[in-house]
Parts: sequence; C-alpha cells; structure tokens
Amino acid sequence: MRKVSRTGRVLLLAGAMSALAMSEAAFAQDAAAPQGGLDEIVVTARKREENLQSAPLSVSAIGGEALAKAGIDEFSEIAGRVPGFTFNPDNVSEPNIFLRGIGTDIESAASNPAIGFFLNDVYLSRAQGTAIELFDLERVEIVRGPQGTLYGKNVVGGAINFITRKPTDEFRAGAEAGMGNYGSFEVKANVAGGLAEGLSGSIAASARHHDGYARNTFTGNDVEDLDAYGVMAQLRYQPDDRLDILLTGDLTRRRGGGKWVDIQIPSEHNIPFVNPDRRRGPNNIDGKQDADLGGVHLSVNYDTGSGTLTSVTAYREGKFASVNNDAGSFIDFTRMIYGPDGRIDFGAIDHSLFNDDYYINDKDETAKSFSQDLRFRSDFDGPFNLLAGLYYQHESVDRTEIADYIFVEFYAQGKEIAETRLKSDTWAAFVEGTFDITDTLGVTAGIRYTKDKKRFSVYRETIGDFLGAEFEDENGDFTRAFSASSKQSWDAWTPSLNLHWQPAEDIYLYGLVSKGYKSGGWNGENATNPGEARLAYNPEYAWNYEVGAKTTWLDNRLRFNLTGFWTEYKDLQTQQFVIFDPNLPADNVISNAGKARVKGIELETAVAPVDGVTLFANYTYMDAKITGDLISTELQYDPSCFCSVPVPTNLKGNVLRRSPKNSFSIGGDVTVPVSSRINAFVRADYNWTDDFFFDNENSARTRQRSVGVLNGSIGIATDDDKWELRLWAKNLTNELYESGKSDVIGSVLVSYNPPRTYGATLRWKY
Repeated sequence: MRKVSRTGRVLLLAGAMSALAMSEAAFAQDAAAPQGGLDEIVVTARKREENLQSAPLSVSAIGGEALAKAGIDEFSEIAGRVPGFTFNPDNVSEPNIFLRGIGTDIESAASNPAIGFFLNDVYLSRAQGTAIELFDLERVEIVRGPQGTLYGKNVVGGAINFITRKPTDEFRAGAEAGMGNYGSFEVKANVAGGLAEGLSGSIAASARHHDGYARNTFTGNDVEDLDAYGVMAQLRYQPDDRLDILLTGDLTRRRGGGKWVDIQIPSEHNIPFVNPDRRRGPNNIDGKQDADLGGVHLSVNYDTGSGTLTSVTAYREGKFASVNNDAGSFIDFTRMIYGPDGRIDFGAIDHSLFNDDYYINDKDETAKSFSQDLRFRSDFDGPFNLLAGLYYQHESVDRTEIADYIFVEFYAQGKEIAETRLKSDTWAAFVEGTFDITDTLGVTAGIRYTKDKKRFSVYRETIGDFLGAEFEDENGDFTRAFSASSKQSWDAWTPSLNLHWQPAEDIYLYGLVSKGYKSGGWNGENATNPGEARLAYNPEYAWNYEVGAKTTWLDNRLRFNLTGFWTEYKDLQTQQFVIFDPNLPADNVISNAGKARVKGIELETAVAPVDGVTLFANYTYMDAKITGDLISTELQYDPSCFCSVPVPTNLKGNVLRRSPKNSFSIGGDVTVPVSSRINAFVRADYNWTDDFFFDNENSARTRQRSVGVLNGSIGIATDDDKWELRLWAKNLTNELYESGKSDVIGSVLVSYNPPRTYGATLRWKY
C-alpha cells in the first residue's frame, strides 16, 4: 500500500506542476539592475552555477550587498526574515533551528542537526553555523527540504550555505563603522586583489559590541551583552584557465553574557518572585555564552576538458561554553538553614521565602572535524551530463554538562554530572545525471549511499539528591555513578528524481521527489543506568514531494515564484519533558515520533516598477502534524490515592513544535536622486509570524502569540555607491516576543528576542 500511495502522490504532484510556481527569496535582490528590472542571481545549491530562476529546487539567496544594507551581523537576523524559519539562539552550543516545521532541539553530543550549515561546501559541525561571524560574503543560500543526494552531510530539514567573495586580480576594499543604543559599536574592513602573476588574496575582519539587553539587579551587571570578533583570509592561485586553487581560513571569537530567563506565568508558589520588569530582576549569576571556532579548507578545481574535478579538504574546530540559570530565579542563601552535613535542611526553612526552581546549567563542548569531498562534474556536448562524488568526514565531540539544582518543593538539592564523548565517521558516494529530453524538457535523477559509524561513551554522577530516578549499575543495584559505552552503524540509500520543463523563456516548472536521512544516536546524557545509556534511538527518514514554477514577467520587472511541498517523516527524532515520578521533576528525554507530515505552500515575489524601486512580498503556509504515535505523560489527579499520577498521552494529531501555520515578510528599497552626486534611500522589511507551540504537547501555556517585527533604515549614498550613511532600526516597534519557552514545575519560563535597537553606520567601498 505504501508504494502505491507514494506512486500516486508522485503522479498527482507532476500533474499539478502547471498550476504552481516556485518560491525563492525575492527580498534577496541586492538592488535593481542598472538597465532596470531585477538582478539575476546565480546560486550553487546543486553544486553547479545556475540562475536561481532555473534551479529546480526551493532555494533562497540573499546577496552580500543585501546583507550589508540590512545591517545583518549574525544568522538569527537572517532566520527572522525568512517565512517559515524559526530560530532559538538561547544556548550557544545547541541552538534550536527549524525550517518547514522540521529542526532539532536535542541536547546531546550524539545527535546530528536537521539543518546543515556549510561554508564554501564545508560542513560546519555542531553550532558553528549559527555562531560564525558573517562578513565578506557573496551570498547566503537557504535550501529547503531534505537534501539527500548532493550534500556531504545528509540532512533532512534543509541546508544553509555561506559563500564567500573570492579574491581576483582586481583590487577591492571596503570599511564601515557604526554605533547605536545599548552602547553598541561595530567596525568591519576588507581588502582584496592581485599579489603576483596568477596569485590573489583577500582578508576581512570585524569587531562588534553591545551592552546587555537585560539587567541583573543582584550582581548589578548587564545580561545578554556581546563582544564578537572575526577574521577571514583567502589565498587564490590560478596559474592558467584550467586550475583554480583556493585556501581559506577563518576565526570567530564570541564572549557574551548568559541568556535572560523570565518567569512569564508563575506557579502559585512562585507568584511572589515574578519580576515587574520583564528584562530586569535578581539572579544568582550573570552566566555566559562563549564560542571560539574556526578552520581552514583547501578547494581545488581542475578543468579536465570533459568536466571539472573538485576537491575540498577541510579541518574545523569549535569550542563552546555556556553557563545559565535556566530557572531565571534568585535564591537568598543567607536565609537558608543548613544541617550538620552542610546541606539544606528543607524541614526547617520557610519554603515561601524561596523560588521552587534553581537550576544552574554549565555546559562545555569541543567539536573537531576533518572532511574530504571529491567530485566530478561533466561538461559533455550531448544531452547527458553527470555529477558524481565521494565524501568522508570524521568528527569528535567532547561534552561536559554540570547541573547544580535546588527544588524547594521537592526537598531536593544536588548536582548532576554528564561527561559524553562521540567519535563518528561518515562515508558517502553519490551520482546524479541530467538528461535533456528536448531543448525545454529534462530529467535529473540521483542516488546517494551514506554510512555513519558512531562510538559513544558517557559518565554520569549525582551528588546529593537525585534529580530523576536513582542510578543503577550493571546489576541493577543502587549507585552514585556509572559509565557506559556503545557503538553502532547506520546506512541509507537516498534517491531523488526531478522533472523540469521550460515551456517559455521566462517560465520554469519542476516536480521533485527526494529522500533524506539523519543517523541515530544515544540518550546517554539523561540515562539512569548503563543499559539505558547504551540504548540508541533510531535514524530519521523523510520523503519530500515538491512542485514549483519560477516565472518572470514585464521585461524582468516582476518575479513570481510559488512552491507546493509535502514531506513525510518516519521516526522523527524529538526531545521533550516526560514525567516518570510525580515526586520528581520531569525528565528531558529523546524519542522517535512514529510519523510526521508537513505540507504547505511558499510564495515569493519581487517587483521593480520603476528604476530605483524594488518591492518584495513572501508568504509561507505550513500544516505540520504528528501523524504517528508519540507518547508523552502528564500529571492527573487520582482520587483513589488523593494524589497526582503520571498518565501516558498519545500526541498523535498534534501540531509539530515551532511550526507557524502562516508567516510572511514584505518590504522594499526606494532610492531617489537628490543631486547629481547624492541619492537618498529608504529601506524597510516587516516580518510576521503566526502563533505556534514551543512543545509537541501543544499546551496553551507554551504557545507563542503571533508577532510582527519591523526593521528599516534611511540614509544617503553617493551616486557611485562608494559612500553611504544610514540610520537604522531593528524591531522598531519594540515587540516583546519569546525565543524560547518551557513549562517547568508549574511555571512558564521564557527567554526573549532582542528589543528595539537603533544606530548609525558609515560605509565606504572601493
């Protein structure tokens, strides 16, 4: 039945191609082309250069000039401008990233992200893709949906590609400086050009700072402040027209305060501890969110005459450290009463004087990776061409998490330690062929084989009272500490089939079927015995069905693209709180949802009605549901024992977390000459997101309300665009909206996105 159903859906989607048109990020246009109309955008999402309007997949491209004009400094600002994209940067080592309703909120050394990040085709492991400083980029590409054939690290939710500006013999340089509220300032500079015959180079650097968006009244310090520095250098050797060698190195250093956590909805016990000011109050610690990351990669392209042979060799390393009071609480330890053993005497204290949740989470992680990508792209004269390749990656992750906690109402004080290690190897081989049936009709088919081998170990220790169930050793006896290790391999074949048709010069239609895969892992950080630590969760699989068309009208002044997609997930990996014992706080565990389905429509348009004016409108509709069994628990009152007991609940039919049904962005860029040498401009974008749930239980308490965020700038620039002065503002209406939200022991704890920020920036380029 499954095969019949799948075949029927393929035929249905193929038949609907003529009625649909594909989605690309129209707002990515850097500016109107000099001759009028919209700029052509070249992307490499399919490992080859092609016009975005004739690339048969759902990809958005934001040009480097557009990033600079919008004042975008980090990935969170990109995600906020893409409909259907949600991002929670609360934890620098494990941010939550969701695209088309699929993402990862799993906190584990053994897990893989659903969204893959790449820098010049190099996979950025762990959180490097969201922490890297963004500068001197040619563009950022956002590829939606499972990418099972061409990408080195197989991902099921999408891929983000950072493409740098390559040096050439032509000299270029630029610099900018700005300052704003919250004591912010930033400086950026870049220079590139020829160094010798066939040799060119570039270097770019940035530094930025802002004070904290929140205030800890106990320590008297800011929270959520940031100091970030980055540098990137490239050396390019082109001895002739056939050989192109590029060596790239980059470093990023981030030092930031901890994420502010607010009690949005208090339990009855915590009502006295709610802060009147949502971004101000007492906390025992300021916390930190630090990252050091970088790497080096060597890209070699050689024209063999019949095609291009490409080799990409890379080494990367990232170190992350975060300390946060995840309860957002303050405990006055001077009021505590201690017993002879030095521990809190919960029977002697007045519980009403203390917040019921104190949880200091201290995480340190180091991730190292080596990768080798080798591929060949043919350039045959006939109707058939192919792309084939081999891929290898080795990754090691060392992670330590120490939780220091006090739960007054549970009479619990203790500390948990989890030290986890992962070593993984990924091998893959792929081939993709394109056959032009006619001058306007073609088919592309491909397949990839991927094998993942993982070796995992964990050491768990508890000091004081257990946070969850008591630990057991191999024999089932009580213990304070245990260790375990395991190894396992997973593999998958992931095919793709793409039918593309160009019935007219400015109309491009396609239908796509593809499979994605993400390897399994272990739940070791939360295990209570060696057997549980060695129990792996299953790989995640996805089948994606997609149709679209890319159309251009009015002599390249109007672009109208629409995509329809339907994605089915099997064994969806998810993390959630589960109550095993009503006398203990809920445990955070990883499990597989039997099935999930995401379907929707993406519409993106751009128009340049007259020279100097570019407008855009993008919209995403998404229906994301859990369609298989996923068991959670909730406390319900049992009159037979006059107590609350955990009751299993099947979440089948619930909406997937972080999946807004509707989202859109609108905006534009208007440039008007005010003299023969000076132009004035106004730029703005408004991004609206429907309400959504932060958990799969679909609790009304963890629902984020719909919110709209307005960003904009005004300024002047010289006619040759060498100088620009702009006044800018982000979150202009100062919306207070959540980036993270959880329901813990009756209190809803939240973190917030940045408030209104504004400033001025002076920019020069040559």
